[in-house]
Amino acid sequence: MKKLKIETIKNENGIDCEVLDIDKLNFTNAKIGIKNSFTKVLKASSGEKIITKNKEGLIEAVYVASENDAIFVNSIIDKYVPRDDCGNTFKYDEIEKYGYEVVEKNKDFCIVKSNNKALLLVEEIKKPTCIKNAWGEGSHQFLFEGATLKKDFKTGKITGIEKDAFLNTWVILEDTNE
Repeated sequence: MKKLKIETIKNENGIDCEVLDIDKLNFTNAKIGIKNSFTKVLKASSGEKIITKNKEGLIEAVYVASENDAIFVNSIIDKYVPRDDCGNTFKYDEIEKYGYEVVEKNKDFCIVKSNNKALLLVEEIKKPTCIKNAWGEGSHQFLFEGATLKKDFKTGKITGIEKDAFLNTWVILEDTNE
């Protein structure tokens, strides 16, 4: 893959992952998709450790939450705190401003549906890869074979989606002219 830099970063499992050069990615022929599932969002406590893993148990990201961060829970192993392009975490009490429709809300969690579309390079990742500083300085995302790359329509932010998470929570839109 010519989009990789010479640099590598080890993930929490000790796996060397080549750093992706996101400036060399071409989304010209990408598919347009949207997350089609409902997602449970928890209200974080300060110091809560969030670990995102793929289905093989390999760690994709580790983050220590701050009070009121929004923890998105797709499954028992697929948990994460989204961040904007400046590295600021999404806040639970402001979830709707990030393009989510709240379909149910309780004191410590809500259920949301995304209205955000993205450009998708489906199953682009072929070997252990890292998006360096994906969510701010020192906060990397580690991706493994079969992962999809996503470029948010609104922010232009590029992140990845683990293969199973993509298959279970995303849909490619039929009408790409929306």
